[in-house]
Amino acid sequence: MAIQDGFYDPTHQVIYNRLGITNQDELREAEGALSIPAMLRVVLGVVDIPGQFDAAHIKQIHRELFKDVYDWAGQTRANGPNGPFQGQKPTYVLNPKGNLMRYGPYEQLDQRLDAIGAQLQLENNLRGLSPAQFAQRAAYYFDQYNHTHAFREGNGRTIQTVMAVLGRQAGYEVELGPAAAAQLNNVRDIAIIRPHGPLQPEKNLEPLALLLSTAIKPLLGPEAEKLRDPSQAQPLKEPIPDMQRMEAQRVLQASAYVIGGALRDIDGGDTTRGNQLLQQMSRVLNGQATATEQGSIIQQAALEVSKHPVLKQEAPLVLHAVALAQSVQQLVKLEQHVQVQRQVEAKVTLTAEVKQNAPAPKRRGPKL
Repeated sequence: MAIQDGFYDPTHQVIYNRLGITNQDELREAEGALSIPAMLRVVLGVVDIPGQFDAAHIKQIHRELFKDVYDWAGQTRANGPNGPFQGQKPTYVLNPKGNLMRYGPYEQLDQRLDAIGAQLQLENNLRGLSPAQFAQRAAYYFDQYNHTHAFREGNGRTIQTVMAVLGRQAGYEVELGPAAAAQLNNVRDIAIIRPHGPLQPEKNLEPLALLLSTAIKPLLGPEAEKLRDPSQAQPLKEPIPDMQRMEAQRVLQASAYVIGGALRDIDGGDTTRGNQLLQQMSRVLNGQATATEQGSIIQQAALEVSKHPVLKQEAPLVLHAVALAQSVQQLVKLEQHVQVQRQVEAKVTLTAEVKQNAPAPKRRGPKL
């Protein structure tokens, strides 16, 4: 997949910035010097940025942190000076050869941020939770924001600011000490690459949740105690449909690359079928096709790999094949749910229109 980067100045080999800096190390230093004090102002409420932790809110926070560094501060990576950014980033946290982290498609950034914010509202912004419960749910949402990766630069500081603001609304101070901050990149990368496989998201989040637990401290005072009261908690039975869709798409993306590589091995190095699988995955991911349309082809590839006389001996590969098939099934189920909802809404609308356009009943005069 080609890496698009409309934020990168190829002449100076540095990200476009309003400081005129043409050296990456100098830009990184200046970015920290300007954004870290801004983080504190937002967290402490010196700069008040109200919102629902959705796309509009997250963009406002990013703008406040980086407005002195980037003209595009507050704009997602879908809106670069010269186009969008959809790339991939290596991490070496568990593998000296590196693992690739792939984030959500730039076409869906606002939609994904809105879904995260909507689900947070249903959970009452994590109020009423114990420190351990808050750390676990905060890790889940940290990972969701990180995988969405809304911005070309500044995602880490933006998400840390969001977690701190969210914590204060739930009666907690969330502040990473120097040792924890040094480990943050590693544990958030682990959550992205999911070393325990795509079917164990909670286990993959354990290092991130553990790190966040060291950063959480109950705020003092009766108001903070009220925010932590268990009566405030509103736990969800399951993620909302939009979040379920995001998770299924995430598994689809990650596992399709693994199964695509397996198809190449089956075909003796020929990448044709593997590339076709990735194209089908991308079409579903970017909304150019539905899982209902492409699902059977993708599932057939997963089945072939899982039944291969040699490859079926590789347990991690089989797990990805199973996960790929299940992600398609989940997406098809969600698509069917949307179709049913639309049919119901259309029927309600039609009924209302019929009632509105129906002639008024004739009045009968008095009998003589």
